[in-house]
Amino acid sequence: MKNITIKAKLILIFILIKVIPLLLIAYIAYEGVVKLDEYLRNSTKYLFNQSKEIILNTANESIGDSVKNLDKKSQLSIERLTFEIANKVADFLYERDKDLLFLSNISLNEKILKEFYKSKQREIIVHEKYYYDERTNSWKRDKKRINKKIREEKAQLKDNEKEFNYTDPLELKRVKIPIYKEINYFDIKGKEIYKVSQINKKLLDISKKKNTYVNSEEYYKKIKDLKKGQIYVSDVIGQSVKTNVIGTFTKRKAKEANIAFKAEEQAYAGKENPNGKRFEGIIRFVTPVYKDDKKVGYVSLALDHEHIMQFTDTVNPTGKNPLQDIADASVGNYAFMWDYEGKNISHPRDYFILGYDENTGKKSMPWLSLDVAKKYYASNKEINEFLKDYPTFEKQTLKKKPNIKQLTKDGNVGLDCRYLNFAPQCQGWMQVTKNGGYGSFIIYWSKVWKLTTAATIPYYTGKYANSKRGFGFVTIGANVNEFHAAADETKRNVRKILYEQTDIMKEIVDENEFAIKSFIKSLINELTIVTFVMVILVIFVAIWMSNYITSKIEKLLIGTKKFAKNEFDYRIEETSTDEIGKLEKSFNNMASKIKTLIYEQKELNEHLEEKVQEKTKELIVINEELENRIKQEVSKNRQKDMHLVQQSKMANIGEMVSMIIHQWKQPLNAISMITSGIELRLKLKQNSDEDLKKDSESIKKQISLMSNTMNDFRDFFKQKDKAIYSVDITIHKTINLIHDIYKSLGVTIKYEISNNNLKTIGYENELIQVLLNILNNARDIIKEKNCEIKRIDIDVDAMGDDIIIEIKDYAGGINKAVIDKIFEPYFTTKSDDKGTGLGLYMCKSILNKINAEIGVQNFTATIDNKEFRGANFRIIIQNYKNEH
Repeated sequence: MKNITIKAKLILIFILIKVIPLLLIAYIAYEGVVKLDEYLRNSTKYLFNQSKEIILNTANESIGDSVKNLDKKSQLSIERLTFEIANKVADFLYERDKDLLFLSNISLNEKILKEFYKSKQREIIVHEKYYYDERTNSWKRDKKRINKKIREEKAQLKDNEKEFNYTDPLELKRVKIPIYKEINYFDIKGKEIYKVSQINKKLLDISKKKNTYVNSEEYYKKIKDLKKGQIYVSDVIGQSVKTNVIGTFTKRKAKEANIAFKAEEQAYAGKENPNGKRFEGIIRFVTPVYKDDKKVGYVSLALDHEHIMQFTDTVNPTGKNPLQDIADASVGNYAFMWDYEGKNISHPRDYFILGYDENTGKKSMPWLSLDVAKKYYASNKEINEFLKDYPTFEKQTLKKKPNIKQLTKDGNVGLDCRYLNFAPQCQGWMQVTKNGGYGSFIIYWSKVWKLTTAATIPYYTGKYANSKRGFGFVTIGANVNEFHAAADETKRNVRKILYEQTDIMKEIVDENEFAIKSFIKSLINELTIVTFVMVILVIFVAIWMSNYITSKIEKLLIGTKKFAKNEFDYRIEETSTDEIGKLEKSFNNMASKIKTLIYEQKELNEHLEEKVQEKTKELIVINEELENRIKQEVSKNRQKDMHLVQQSKMANIGEMVSMIIHQWKQPLNAISMITSGIELRLKLKQNSDEDLKKDSESIKKQISLMSNTMNDFRDFFKQKDKAIYSVDITIHKTINLIHDIYKSLGVTIKYEISNNNLKTIGYENELIQVLLNILNNARDIIKEKNCEIKRIDIDVDAMGDDIIIEIKDYAGGINKAVIDKIFEPYFTTKSDDKGTGLGLYMCKSILNKINAEIGVQNFTATIDNKEFRGANFRIIIQNYKNEH
């Protein structure tokens, strides 16, 4: 290779780097085309199957999104329905307030009460009789009912035919019943005077609990302080109805529970037991009656609770028709109601309503979770006494179990959310309604996913005004699967269409396979021809390029030989503007620059000594100027420090003048009053020598006080020599200077010292100045923020050779962004007219002179169970011990 010319090498290189790779690429392309044929045939089938799966997954995802959207839309719809029911209940209760206040403002007698009672009636929906069907073991509606024929019509006009839908009202049986079970008027001692009642027609003394409904009412004690126009409203009160069977009451379940099959002895439960015993409750409303601005008695309304239950029992939340005459709790779609504490007051299953025991007059035992029940049985307490101090909503979870013993033994299963710890939706409802709003969530309950809503009943009369939940809240439970039945049907239709389209796609794939094979064969032929032409072209270009490059290189070789002989005037002819041409131009430029540099080097050598002397003189002048500037800067810094000291002293003088003025106010006021008394006695000619002597002594006493004040402040400004002094005495002097003016601002100083014999050496006035600066800063921030704790703590303690003085305030502390800057000159967090930014800087400077230190950090402290933040300034000075 050494003897081969550059021209031959260039041709070989071009062939190696161009032709051989080109042939290699052609071979790879050929192999690729062959494999492409095989790949297309194999992948077509794979893509067909993948496309089929993707379409199916897309359909499933789309339907899944539809399900989510349907669920969300249904959720919002049922939330709104719950909200509307809750507001209707509130409106109905506010109407009772109006009835009560109307009666309290008219002259009452028995006739008026009876007429009012008759006028207040309202329709309720009732259902037909039911019988037990032995064949199906279920309850059936009486066949005598005539069902209205369901009409099926299409839109009469074509423009209206899209999604044409209608719902005719159901023929529901309605009856009118009185709104109130009882209206009575009684005197301030509780003796009934007039009365209309379904409960007890006798006139009674209602101050005695035994004469009230279910022996359970204690409203007489609670109404004594009612003012005119104020209303007492009770809880829902009624005797509990019990059951030993949850769900549909059948003969089989009765046998399993070891009880007789007597539906009327078990609690009413809608379609699950339509012939059961009903919960009969009341809500008591009471307001005082005044005559000539004097309370003379009370008027009371006992609202029939059936009217409240109608709002939820007759709602069909997911059915086509929104109303129903009987609820079916077994399907999981129904509405119910809770009071403000979480006690059930309305339910399709009446046994879930928490009532009272007529024998004791107390609340019946609510259905407890098993963990709570075990603690109750072990306590040997009465149930209401046990629950009085028991925690509510205790770790509610689906993992907990109900206390079945209550169901099987005595049938008490009234619901109180506070102790229903196996039903976590209770805590969810309370959370949703805690601010008086409404909402919902989905929970897995009774082996199905259920949407459950809650909406506050916004009735805020009497004791309900103290709860954001008002009277309580309405809830609706609905089976989630019913929301998206339409989407599931769509899924089935999509699958059917997909299978039909799969067959069509297979036929198209088979037709395209022949066309692919023809394309591959044609591609191989074209690739062979193109490769041959490219090889010939590359060889031709290689020969031309080698000739061009070698001719240019020869010219450059000639130029380098000339330079070797010091012939610097030789230049290469520039024949092009390409890279070779640029190389020729660069060679010529290089030759010119080398020639110039050689000439300049000769000149430099000749004048080098002169240049060195000239630069030496310039350095001497620069050095002298630099020394003068350093001296000037030192002088300026000294003047600046003196200026800072003067500014700080002036600021302290201003503070002291304010304190002097404040200290002098009281003596001057006293002197003014004494002289006014003298002038008055002069006018009355009653001035005696004894009075004048006494006044003279009083004035001298006040002047002495003013003089002592001036002495105290003069001592502060008087320059003293370095000496040993008591830290305790110095701090007391400082506090005496500012005590009165701080007291007038409501700011107190709490001072504690571990050892009042602690001494230090230095300038006492300067330590007082430091303490005053820090105390005045604390006073200003307390005043500015109007802090809850207007107190400054001073604590003094000894630690080895040091005395630690800590000054704390409770004004929120110092911002972290500036805490490292507060000891810098002119830095202040106060406005321009209130701070110079020199106080803390001067404190640090003063302490540094006697090898003392000052620092600050934020801290937190708990006072009366409440946490406060503040700043803690820490001064460390030398502890002068006697052995020194």
